Amino acid sequence: MFTEFKRLVLIIILFFVVSFSYAQGLGNSPYSRIGLGDGMNYQGTIRNMGMGYAGSSLMSREYMNLLNPAGLANFRYRRNDSLVKIDVGFTIQFKTLKNDQIRSTTNGANINHIAFTFPVSKLYTTGIVLAPLTIVQNNYNYQAPVADDPNGYSAKYKYIGDGGIYQFRWMNGVGLTKNLSIGMTAAFNFGNITQEATSQLISDPSRPDLENEVGSKRKTVYSGLSFKPGVMYEKQLYRKQPFTYKDPYGAEHDSTRSVPTPIFFRAGASAEFFSNIKATETRNLFVRNPKNQVTIDSLLTETTGKAYLPMTLRLGTSFEKPGHWTVAADMMYTDWSNYSKNVFKNDSLNPSSIGLYLGGEFIPQFDATKEHKKMYRAHRVRTYRAGFMYTATPIAIDGHRLYDYSFSIGASIPVGVRNKTDQSRMFVPLLPKVNVALVAGQRSTFASNQLTETYYRIQLSMVIYDNWFFKRRIQ
Repeated sequence: MFTEFKRLVLIIILFFVVSFSYAQGLGNSPYSRIGLGDGMNYQGTIRNMGMGYAGSSLMSREYMNLLNPAGLANFRYRRNDSLVKIDVGFTIQFKTLKNDQIRSTTNGANINHIAFTFPVSKLYTTGIVLAPLTIVQNNYNYQAPVADDPNGYSAKYKYIGDGGIYQFRWMNGVGLTKNLSIGMTAAFNFGNITQEATSQLISDPSRPDLENEVGSKRKTVYSGLSFKPGVMYEKQLYRKQPFTYKDPYGAEHDSTRSVPTPIFFRAGASAEFFSNIKATETRNLFVRNPKNQVTIDSLLTETTGKAYLPMTLRLGTSFEKPGHWTVAADMMYTDWSNYSKNVFKNDSLNPSSIGLYLGGEFIPQFDATKEHKKMYRAHRVRTYRAGFMYTATPIAIDGHRLYDYSFSIGASIPVGVRNKTDQSRMFVPLLPKVNVALVAGQRSTFASNQLTETYYRIQLSMVIYDNWFFKRRIQ
């Protein structure tokens, strides 16, 4: 089914998967200590990220829709996507943390998604996806005087956290009519989050590590199911456009009629519900000496119960002129009203969060006089993207809401070469694509003397295609 070149691509992808698995996390983020961590809106492909994380209403033969399972389907009598797709994406992040007193830099890398989809019939497509739902990585400390201490000693407080929750999804999309499709994703959520908090008395400022550290560690292991139903509606619009043609003698003529150029309007919606999420939490008290050796480690509590993960609703709309341009806009609402874990002093979670995503993509046109040349080059055309994202997060610091906004640009670049057999066939298989998105953003409460995160992300993916099966005929 796969050519030698595609096998080589798979080997390279697997190499990067193994490499990035040893570098989990996106760099130090103190805000990831609150709630479930970072990454709740990074559930799409690199195409979505280049478009400002928009795209829950998109449907394409060349890209997967991981935001809305209804986008995997083929509309009845409309299209026939018979391609197998393998898409692996990575995220590399560089970040600057600063307030009025401190400034530091950090970086990290993580797998964004590993996805595989294939058609079961002309209307039904299924697939599996492994992707992070949240990422926790924080390491920060501060020093403050001990209250009412006659010796005037100070103390150093340190917070360390890591881990996250991953999703293994089974996505399904079915076309019901020529304008309507539905989908359902069933996901198994698993992972653990560890948070450690310590304090250390500083009796001698010249020897800050003289005393022992006393702290507590809390580890929560999550496992359970979630479900995401989705729906998508499409309406084909037309715009008349004149064209010119050449007669057999090479002379050009203006057409006496116009041909319809389709523009598609789409609207999509999906909602993710978490049920029966099991959480096992253990709390330990420990003492660590100046040599970084744990001298006392005692179990305080171990409890098992149900965890609340927030329900997420996503709505999207888009306009697309196939082979030319696409614009898309999404809105996401997350309900945090029942969540109260991992909240520390003076910080809290708002009852909800809202995200707005806007983006588009553009495919440059070329002039080809020969049909076979046009067909050949059409699969080597690059696609360019840009977008904007704005999120009012659920996190509140001293009564100030944390906001996250970013700008992004991206592109898709076909790679590889074709042989003469491919160029002479009526069906020309798609070349593998390298997708890239560059994102620059900031998270801040815009309050004085509070921490601001400025981040830069490089997001890469490789997509390879092939036919599911060829039906051979013997004459």
